[in-house]
Amino acid sequence: MNNFTNNRWLSVITLLLLTANIVTLALLWTNKKPAKEHPDPAPGQAFEFITRELKLDPAQQDAYAKLREEHQADVRPLQDSIRKAKDKFFELLKAENVSDSLVREYSKKTGELEQRRDVVTFRHFQKLRALCIKEQQSRFDSIIQDALRRMGRPGRPPGPPPGMENGEGGPPH
Repeated sequence: MNNFTNNRWLSVITLLLLTANIVTLALLWTNKKPAKEHPDPAPGQAFEFITRELKLDPAQQDAYAKLREEHQADVRPLQDSIRKAKDKFFELLKAENVSDSLVREYSKKTGELEQRRDVVTFRHFQKLRALCIKEQQSRFDSIIQDALRRMGRPGRPPGPPPGMENGEGGPPH
């Protein structure tokens, strides 16, 4: 009986996640976007924002531009792989009977690729922070979340995540 209950909950959770993904993809494919507080940034806006806010000198700007090019070259194939993995995942919708294990396998693959992309981005910003002098590093620490939002990370609306509006639930300082 306990196994039956666990399987039932797992099925319900899987269906809810699948439904949420389908709705998200439908919004993306129909080019309808939920209302945002801020319009989408223009390409390169994060670069200019960081350069301006950190007051990078010309040598730092050149080094940051090279870091940015390296990051884009590293992330582009991951983005392509994520898109392809999600396409394959949602191709499963065409099948009549799809096992939960297959859904989890495809979802896991997408998650692993997204995790790799996030690690590449994290390392990129570690390198950028290392280019900064002490005062710039303090400023970097205070603006990095805004800079990431300006990069237009999918699924991350402007502002703090729900439940953290008052600084609750965040990482320790």
